[in-house]
Amino acid sequence: MSYYQKAKALFKMIEEGKLLDALDKYYHENVIIIADDGKERKGIEEARDYDKKFLKEIQEVMGGGVKTITSDEKRAITMVEFWINIKFKNGNKIKLEEVAVQYWEGDYIIKENYYSKK
Repeated sequence: MSYYQKAKALFKMIEEGKLLDALDKYYHENVIIIADDGKERKGIEEARDYDKKFLKEIQEVMGGGVKTITSDEKRAITMVEFWINIKFKNGNKIKLEEVAVQYWEGDYIIKENYYSKK
C-alpha cells in the first residue's frame, strides 16, 4: 500500500468517527505530533489522551472532509488538507481548516505537523 493510500485510509476512518482506532492503526508508539501553536504531543499515549479529551468536548460534527491528499512516496511524506465544522458542548462553533504533514516510518506515522488556516 502506498503512503498516499495509507493517508486516504486514515482519513476515511476519521470521517467515519473512528479517530481513536485510526490513531492505533496508523501512528507509531513514539509519534511526535506538533500542533499549529508549536505544542507537542509525544508518544501514542499522550496523543490518545489528547484526542479522548477533545472528543468529549464535541457535541456535534456538522460537516467536514478532505480537500486534497498528496504524497512524496520516496521520502515517505503525505500531506492532507482537510476541514471540519464542530459544535462543542459549551455552545461554541468552529470551522477548522488544516493541513497535516505526515512523516511515515514503514506503516506508521512517526511525526505529524499541523498547519491551520487562520
